[in-house]
Amino acid sequence: MASLKTIELKFVLKLLGFENYRSKISAIRLNKATKASDRDKICQALTSKGYVEYDSNITKFKIAPPGKSLLSLDTDSLPVTSTEMEALKACKGTMTPGKLTKVPADERQHIIRNLDERGMLKITDTAITEVRLSTQGKQFLADEYEPEGNSPAVTETMLGHYVKFLRENVGRSGRRSLPTSQPQAQQPLSQPGRQPGSAMPIGSQTKPDKQAVLQQIKQLDQQVGSKNYLPIYHLREKLQPPLARPELDSILYALQREGRIDLDSLHDQGKYSQDQVSAGIRQDNGGYLFFITVQ
Repeated sequence: MASLKTIELKFVLKLLGFENYRSKISAIRLNKATKASDRDKICQALTSKGYVEYDSNITKFKIAPPGKSLLSLDTDSLPVTSTEMEALKACKGTMTPGKLTKVPADERQHIIRNLDERGMLKITDTAITEVRLSTQGKQFLADEYEPEGNSPAVTETMLGHYVKFLRENVGRSGRRSLPTSQPQAQQPLSQPGRQPGSAMPIGSQTKPDKQAVLQQIKQLDQQVGSKNYLPIYHLREKLQPPLARPELDSILYALQREGRIDLDSLHDQGKYSQDQVSAGIRQDNGGYLFFITVQ
């Protein structure tokens, strides 16, 4: 069972006190001695465990060699928009978004991320802006977390946040209201079209567990001939429903942590439609985890 350090537990309990379990990172106040940089590291550690998710803004970037080369081209046909070209022209050493005075303020983050994905800029620093409890984090707190020990860092107010969370996410009968996967061992043995370890039958409304999702990945890879490099949108078409998008994402992250699959980013979006690209798992840098490889 995964565990939490005392300071990580305090961070999560503080987060539970906000509406929908999400907050600006600046509102998460831990100890008086905890610096903002240390708080952000705690947030990143919880993210690596899958318990929280966060949004971030680019704070520093610089032009990359391909971007410099592009500026030297003498042609009217360039693979960038006029706004992107203005951003590249403005780059002198390490930059902040605020220095892109010829780029509309509400477009700067998107433009920088887009150019970074294409290798023309390099993001050198980001700042966390908002943090939220993930679906996996909710499942952990409701199903797995077992408080123990005696920590003076946890106040009655924070304990109250946890109690309120349990009331909101666990029904009076004791059954959870959070989305969960149906354990395979509880499947009726006579269920048609389903054998232990097999992929879910098409049209089934029973939620697959990790093993069933893994089998479905292998089956789809053979069907579409992706050579163990399956685009995620194929899996979503098969498993949503019965799984919701956050549920499938959570299972894929769990399989990745167990070393059973690997998730790779999409670098050339031109080969796929926008709907197919959006079916990937969006990352804080604006890109997508898009391909699944079975280990």
